[in-house]
This record gives sequence, structure tokens and C-alpha cells, in this order.
Amino acid sequence: MKTKRHYIWANIKLVSTIVPIVLVMIIIYFMLVRQEILRLSREKLALESQYYAEELNEWVDSVLNEMTIYKDMIEQLGLENEAVYELMYTSAGAHAAYPYGLYMGDDSGNYFDASGWIPEDDFVVTERDWYQEGLAHSHPAFGEPYVDAMTGGTCVSVTSRLNTSPAVTVLSADVYLDYASLLVNEVTYDKIEHAFFISKDSRLIVADSDASLTGTVLSAANESILYQNISKLIDNGQIGQTDILGDESIYFVNINMIPNTDWYFVTCMNRNEVLKDLWRIEFPMTVIAVIASVLLFYLTSRFSKEMRTIRTKARLDPLTKLLNREGFEELVRLSLSDKPEQGILMIMDMDNFKLINDQLGHPVGDQVLREFSSILENYFNRNKDIVGRLGGDEFAVFSGRDISTAEMNDMLKKFISIVHQNFDSKYPDQKLSTSIGISLAAESDTYELLYQNADKALYEAKWNGNLFIFLSPLSVLFFLLFLLSSPPGSLFCSVYQ
Repeated sequence: MKTKRHYIWANIKLVSTIVPIVLVMIIIYFMLVRQEILRLSREKLALESQYYAEELNEWVDSVLNEMTIYKDMIEQLGLENEAVYELMYTSAGAHAAYPYGLYMGDDSGNYFDASGWIPEDDFVVTERDWYQEGLAHSHPAFGEPYVDAMTGGTCVSVTSRLNTSPAVTVLSADVYLDYASLLVNEVTYDKIEHAFFISKDSRLIVADSDASLTGTVLSAANESILYQNISKLIDNGQIGQTDILGDESIYFVNINMIPNTDWYFVTCMNRNEVLKDLWRIEFPMTVIAVIASVLLFYLTSRFSKEMRTIRTKARLDPLTKLLNREGFEELVRLSLSDKPEQGILMIMDMDNFKLINDQLGHPVGDQVLREFSSILENYFNRNKDIVGRLGGDEFAVFSGRDISTAEMNDMLKKFISIVHQNFDSKYPDQKLSTSIGISLAAESDTYELLYQNADKALYEAKWNGNLFIFLSPLSVLFFLLFLLSSPPGSLFCSVYQ
């Protein structure tokens, strides 16, 4: 019962150690997963923002290139050529970006519109914003966006000063920003919650994934904390990706500048939305971890006996069922670590065993090894006795008890006698015996040294007698005094120093 309680307590200790480790590992795993998800989400936001910013930039370039072509052709033909006006008429309705076509005016008050629109008498060309913007541009360029009074949509004038004379003429087209609205709606399809284009100077929201905000000014877009904080970022000229506080949680905000315009492209990702899917699995995974820990305790308790049996078999010699070399060495080391200066190591070699295999066959040889193992196991069966087969016909015994020299002498004398009693009658022609080399733990610091000394003693015993003991010079003196005081016997003993 004590052994059973010991293993139950060992299992409890094992599980109480494993469970916190498993839980900590799960927590660390989720932390790493969380960080990786956030990192990938930030990368996704940056890549998506860059992609759609480039898409708008390509659209901007296409509009500017078309306007440049018109400008170059008008300058080549000259304003006095009627073909110029026919060319401008063809621009009306031909381009989705500027459906009303081109128009131009000069500082003399002349005005021509390809759509056919005729201004009122109070219309002054030089006072129009598009004219003022065009004076500063020798090539077509985007101006400041505005809300079109007729359509309610946002648009921008693309203007350029014409290289003609004598009047100062500006060519212009009203470009509507429907394509920008299309892009901000596309980019918000997955995790990206908000996206909008905004002009640099006026802070007019040119296009927003929330259509109700298009045409409003950013700082006054609404009472959104997110938009207010984005406005502060732009005020500080901060481009790139930043984490800021939004209305619901932390947001990842990416700001790109659109080339050839004074516009920013802003995209926002809600951190809580990014982690929502992870939260859905964290709780069940934690529950599973607890259940797994309980199951681990159950399985460990149930199969502990089998585990001990497997471990024991791994340390046993399959023929004799004694400890094999590794198992024997392991237990001896444990005994030495407990009491380093106590015990003796005996290495035994069966003399003439080769004759058994040669004359009677290997099956008989195996039987002899099993019989010798049985003798060893039955004789050295006290507490702290360790018996093993090192290989072949070589065996070893370690007695971790505190044994006197007289006890050791009597013990080995009796053992050799038992060996002869068992084998002399069964195998008389082979004259089986055993040689023993002995090393005292008190004279050896390590298992390696203890084994080495016993092995040397065994070699000497093979040539000088059945028993050989490795002793230090001081121990030799005491041992010889013992032999002189002991009555003669049948055991021959040699001393190595």
C-alpha cells in the first residue's frame, strides 16, 4: 500500500508540475499568435493601402496624360484655328473622369466650354479659381478639390496655362472623383474599417467609405475620436502607419501621400476586429487545456504501472532477467551518490564457459547462464544488493551495505562453494568455476574508477586464483593481518595494490 501511495503521490506531483507548464505554454502560444496576427494585419493594412494608393495614382496619371495630349494639340494648332474648337467638342462625353469635357478662358474675358454651357454676364474668367490655379501650372495639374454645386459630388479642376499669345489662356476640365469613391469602398472589404481621401490644405474629404462624410472637412467630419486623432497626425505631417485611439478601441492607421496631387489616402483597421476571431478560440482552447490536464492526470495514474514495467524491461537483460549493463550502472551510481564510501563492487567471470558452448552447444550455454544468474539473484538478495549481467559470461554484483572484511571473506567463500555444488555434478568435464575481482567503494571516487579497479582485480584473479581484491596500501596491511589471523581455508585470495 505504501508503494501504491508513493506512485499516486508521484503522479500528483507530476501532473501538478505539468499542468501549470501546459497552461503557461498555452498562454505564451496565444500571446505569440496574437502578436503574429497583429503583425500580419499591420502588414496587410500597409500593403492594401499602398496598392490602392497606386491605383489612384495611375488614374491621376491617366487623366493628366490625356489633358497633356489635348494641351499639346491645341498649342500646335493655335487658338485661331477652328480645328481647336472641334477638338475640344470631342472631349465632351468622351471621358468618364471629366464627362463635361474641356473649357478654357483668357485674361481678355473670352471663354469657351465644350459642353455648350454659356456663363452669365457677371461671369469673370480671371476671378475663377480654376483660372487662378492654371496660371501657376505650365503642365496639367490637379487643383484644390471642391463640392460641385450641381451634382453634390466632389470634383477637382485639372488646369494648365496654354503656351499661346497674345492673351493668357488657361485650359481646364472638371474631374469628378467617382473613381476615388469606388476605391475606398473596395479597400474596406476585409478588416479595414475606414478609408478616405483627403486634401492636404482644405482637409476636404474627397471620398470616404462612409458616403455621408464625403465633402465634409476632416476636423469637423463628425464627433469621431478616430477622425479627430487622424487630423492631428496630418497636422504633424506624420505619414506611414501609427496606432491611435479610436471610438471603440485602438486603430491601426496608415497614411499615404498620392503623387501629383495634394491628397492623403487614409486607411484604418480596428484592433478588436482583428483579434475577434482569436478570442473565439482562446476560451475553448483554455477549456480544452484544463480538460486535457485532467485527462493527463487520469492517464498518468492509470498507466503508471505499465510505464514502470516498460522502464524496468528496458533495463533488464532479456536472457537472464537480471539488470543489463546500463541498468546496473544506473543503480550503482545512485547508491554511490547516496553513500559514496560504502559498498563493494564484484565483477565475476565464468571460467571455462567457452567449453560449454563449444562442446554442448549454445542452448546449453544459455541455460548455464540462466542457472548462474539464479544463483546470483538468490544469494545476493539482501537490501542494497544489485545484481546484473554485463554481457556474455560476465556478471557484476554491488553490495551497498557496510560489510566488514571478515563478512566479505565468508560471503564469497560460501558463494564459490554454491557455484561448485550446482555445476560440478552437471558439467564435470567442463570444470565450471568463477573468478571474482573486487573493488571497495571507499577506495574509489567514481563508478568508472570503481569498475576499472574491479576489472583489474578480475584479470589478476584469472591468473592467480578465484578471488582478487583491489585495496589501497593501507587497506592491504589490515587485510593481510586478517588473513594471518584467520584459519586456513579452501578460498585462494590474491591482493592487488
